[in-house]
Amino acid sequence: MSNESVQRKYVILDASALLAKYQLLHYSSDVVLVTTPLVVNEIKDHESKSALDLAVSLGKLLIIEPQETLIDKARDVVQSIGENYSISPTDLSIIALALQLKSKLKRGEVIVVITDDYSIQNTLLNAGIAFKPLRTRGIKIPRKYVVICPTCSYVSTNILERTCPLCNTPLAKLSS
Repeated sequence: MSNESVQRKYVILDASALLAKYQLLHYSSDVVLVTTPLVVNEIKDHESKSALDLAVSLGKLLIIEPQETLIDKARDVVQSIGENYSISPTDLSIIALALQLKSKLKRGEVIVVITDDYSIQNTLLNAGIAFKPLRTRGIKIPRKYVVICPTCSYVSTNILERTCPLCNTPLAKLSS
């Protein structure tokens, strides 16, 4: 088998994948496992942290900070589909890293994000990026939402807003 027939795969791991120790269980020379510093910061328990540290020290897992321009692009995708109510800064970093790696793929390379988070899956599906869930079925149909105030009908476009700036009511995410 020639090197040209081997397809390199970039696998981005979210916190659920690291907690499941995916980085130690699924590894081959044609797979590059990556995550972001914000995801690493979410790993608190000793056993999972040790497994993460081992994978990094063995070179099985790369930690990459996504570029700020790709974080902005991820934020734009999230806002365009109304997922801004459900996406955390850590989730945004995963999406941004996926967009960053997707923009640099060479022929024969693929990318997949390992996540059970439905909002991340929805955003990736809308952005044309593959994902694989671990413990859930995953979503199949892309959805769009509107983040709105149920009291005064204010529509939010701010990814950080959780309450209405006009009447102080908690915002709600509704299918559009």
